[in-house]
Amino acid sequence: MTLSIALRGDTARHPGNTLPALRSALRAGTDLVKIDVHLTRDGYPVLVDEHLVAAPGSAPRPVEEMSLVELAVARRDVDSRVPTLMEVLAEFRARDVPNLLVEATAPQAALAADTLLRERGFADQLVFTGPYEALDALRGRSGRARLLMLRDQPGLPPDDVLRTVRPDFLGTHHSLLTREVIAEMRGFGFGVAAWSANEFPDMARLVGMGVDAVATERVVDLVSLTRGNREEAAAEPA
Repeated sequence: MTLSIALRGDTARHPGNTLPALRSALRAGTDLVKIDVHLTRDGYPVLVDEHLVAAPGSAPRPVEEMSLVELAVARRDVDSRVPTLMEVLAEFRARDVPNLLVEATAPQAALAADTLLRERGFADQLVFTGPYEALDALRGRSGRARLLMLRDQPGLPPDDVLRTVRPDFLGTHHSLLTREVIAEMRGFGFGVAAWSANEFPDMARLVGMGVDAVATERVVDLVSLTRGNREEAAAEPA
């Protein structure tokens, strides 16, 4: 079964990492929502795509140098404003919070997001990704953390990295995945995630090869494919 991952929510319809994008991805039926988390200067985990954010009339600044108040007024359109991670949890409190794939580029942001999510009981719905330093910090905190390590080239990460981080999943750009590469990754015990497949033929190829998850910016197209694949499998005689 191939899982669908909505990159930053339903970005085909809404700005990424916003509440409307997350709502739309959930309505589409995605299995996981990938969010990007940064830590503000005053210690709040927030969802934002870019490392640099420009407030009206000001030059772009790193999120880590901005306060939550400054970020709140950085975007004029209320639907595209930067939400806090706490807002996301509050938004979906009345129903099931989606499984989250959290990308944090800095160890401090990764640990802060992990603390907040686990305190509120979402450990079983949580996978983290990001650079080595962030994953290393999370693994150092918990041997049970579920981690996805991204690769931008074929093959496995170096042995010392694998021994330290002990990822559960490896994520690779979809163009680098073949049946042989998938078999090699699985042979070492890793789940396989295909990254940034936005064209339907690429999605179909990956689902046909049986990857564990596909990440896309066109979640409606992907969900129609993965849902149809599951229905066909369920209809097959035992």
